[in-house]
Amino acid sequence: MLDQMGQDMGFNRCVHIREQLQVVLGPVVSFLVPVPGREKDPQTRSATFTFLQPSETMGIKGMKTLVENSNILEDVSFKDSSVIIDGPSLYYSLYFKSKPKLDQQHGGDYSAFRELVHSFFTSLERCNITPLVVLDGGAEPVKGNTVGDRLKDKLQKAKRISESKAGEWDNILPPLVKDVFIQILQELHVEVQQCFGEADLIAALTANERKCPVLSNDSDFYVFDVQEGYLPIDGFQWEHETQGAIPARHYKISQFCRHFNVDRNHMPIFAALSGNDYSQLEKEDSKKLTRRYLEAQEPGSSSPGQQRVILWFLGGFRGRTTEEAVRAALQLVGRSKEEEIKHFLDSSQQYALMEPPRPNLPEWVIHQVHRGKLTSFVTSIVIQKSMMLTPLVEDFSQPSSYNASLRIRQFFYGLLVGTERCREYDREGAEAVRPKEVAPVLPGVKPEDLKKLELNHLNEAPEDLRRTVLSEALRCSNSDIEHLTDQLKLPLCVTRFWFQYRQQNHPGSLNRSCLQALVLGFVYGEADAGEMDGLKPGRHPLQPGAAHAFSQWQNCMRQSLHLNQLLSFPLQEPQCSRLYCGPLLHNLQDELQRNTSAFTEMKNLLDEGRRVLLETLLRIIDTQSAAEGPQVMMKDGKRRSLMVNSQSGEWSGVSGDMGILWGLQFSSDRQQREDRLLLCSVRRKNSADQLGDASLPTDPAGCVVDPPTTLPLPQVTVLYFARSAELTGLKEQELVAVPTPISSGDLWALLLRKQPRLVALQGHVVLAVRQQYVAIGDQQVTLADGDEVAVVPPLSGG
Repeated sequence: MLDQMGQDMGFNRCVHIREQLQVVLGPVVSFLVPVPGREKDPQTRSATFTFLQPSETMGIKGMKTLVENSNILEDVSFKDSSVIIDGPSLYYSLYFKSKPKLDQQHGGDYSAFRELVHSFFTSLERCNITPLVVLDGGAEPVKGNTVGDRLKDKLQKAKRISESKAGEWDNILPPLVKDVFIQILQELHVEVQQCFGEADLIAALTANERKCPVLSNDSDFYVFDVQEGYLPIDGFQWEHETQGAIPARHYKISQFCRHFNVDRNHMPIFAALSGNDYSQLEKEDSKKLTRRYLEAQEPGSSSPGQQRVILWFLGGFRGRTTEEAVRAALQLVGRSKEEEIKHFLDSSQQYALMEPPRPNLPEWVIHQVHRGKLTSFVTSIVIQKSMMLTPLVEDFSQPSSYNASLRIRQFFYGLLVGTERCREYDREGAEAVRPKEVAPVLPGVKPEDLKKLELNHLNEAPEDLRRTVLSEALRCSNSDIEHLTDQLKLPLCVTRFWFQYRQQNHPGSLNRSCLQALVLGFVYGEADAGEMDGLKPGRHPLQPGAAHAFSQWQNCMRQSLHLNQLLSFPLQEPQCSRLYCGPLLHNLQDELQRNTSAFTEMKNLLDEGRRVLLETLLRIIDTQSAAEGPQVMMKDGKRRSLMVNSQSGEWSGVSGDMGILWGLQFSSDRQQREDRLLLCSVRRKNSADQLGDASLPTDPAGCVVDPPTTLPLPQVTVLYFARSAELTGLKEQELVAVPTPISSGDLWALLLRKQPRLVALQGHVVLAVRQQYVAIGDQQVTLADGDEVAVVPPLSGG
């Protein structure tokens, strides 16, 4: 029933939610036709976009300004052609320079971005332009310093955006933009080629092969020898097509070389000396060079620009070799060491139009990456054993939001490199980006199944095995989601995983309002929102806690998408543009937290089918969350689930007023690890919104904690049989300390904590307590010292 219900309603686009809740939320040969009579004065030209701050843009320093001021670009009407599109340049440009500007502070507006991408490619189609979009892969090792510097720069931008202090050039790409972009291209059947390094070399090679220009904002294309030239996105006015053509600006390297009287073969050296992502002259060296060539002075300027000086110098070396030009240039500034000369020569080779080496990866991985069906992060992990975690808008007073998705990444790394440790670059505090070693996690399956999951043939592993791995990583059960529409299965697993993490590491009422906002966003349909008012967009300032929670959710979602891709889609990939709309969700969350009746009012606006779906999703998430840790009986007769803190390894839970704080702490000594239950009397303050007295220690729920007293726990012998013995590697027994009385379901949850690989038996196992079978569920069990608990899986086929 729920599956049919989900199919009938479809999956809700954020733009639809916005409309519903607006009362609440407030050919191959290139034809480049010159345009007669067009003014070439740069002051009179109009352009749709003015891309990024120079520090954000990869390429050659000052090149864009030099070209624009040299009257080299030709105004054309672009139509009836193929074009190679630099994918990152396009999605950065569309997202950052749209009018009105798309949201960044609240985590992104993917449905509005989707509309922009659709409009762009529809415009190309109307003008008979056939695109091929080329996408970047992982950063190349030689650019490590460059990428590291950009991460630090982005960290400061993200911080300013989160504090509402962003300037005009402070832009941070929301985390799911690239994934949304690729999904839209596949939906529109646009040809895509994802690379294993930067896209510019492949774009230039493919453009020459197809005899068409490149559309990009990367200034490296002023240097690549592309026969049909380069169209800067800045001047590509796709929104103003006229008579079946798009007004554009066209650059050809031959025109540039004629204008500056430089040898075409020396353009790569010009780029290396001017400063690109691989090399640049020292500041003092540049000054020495400019003082020698005052005749290269730019018209209207009192001093020559560095690029003009280098071009003037290279003009005297026409017909001579590249090495001769480099040696002469460096000698002028007093540098003659062979390693310095080699450095600039190697930098110039980045523009050589040669096929890049084929990566040492399985054929199926190469194929899927090329098609955009598998994230290019696999190359960073397999080849470099590293991952750059791009700074996001979040609460910088808290640890990085990437911590929430660490477990998912560990499974991703384990499938790619086994047990080899990986290095992640993430923020530390609010100012620094530092490397951190991360241990991969291998799936908890039988050794013979682990062999089936090796990267060389991972795509051939049985689907149920691949799904088991995904379920283990996300701590979800297939039985919980089997009745949901396919589009909802992965988002629900991710949301439950995220909610558990929030409850364990960031307890508080904020989690509930964020969860409700997310799930409302999943299921909100065609209900009348006329009775809902008071949530106009932008009405409330950014709440850092909510921004952090939603950033954590997006990280979990993205890492799960990539793990699902690596496992060849055991669950259907959802359309990401329909999952998250930042401005809407932040306003929903704010209202839900301030108004206790808001959720009921919003739920009542749904039709019956969607209301049932909403309640079902919340019930699945809440049920799993409650079962995360064992329950204990409190002194006042109330039961409380113990929640685990993944950072400290401590389980804790607090009952109601004048309740009892229980904590299950683990010794850090692995060989002599003992479990003990601490019983602490607590007294709750009058206001739940305040923490305890400043002079007294408090727990996260606002209880003032008295010194603990140790309470002994029964030592129980756990026996593993058949498959459970294979999974744990224990053929006899293991001692654990178990709170009592305890439900059989909570006892099973405790065993899973001790032996995570037992998750493979979830739903197919019973326990035997003192040789009496006990189904896993709500049945209460009282244990004493020396009792035996047996884990009994099906013995043969059932």
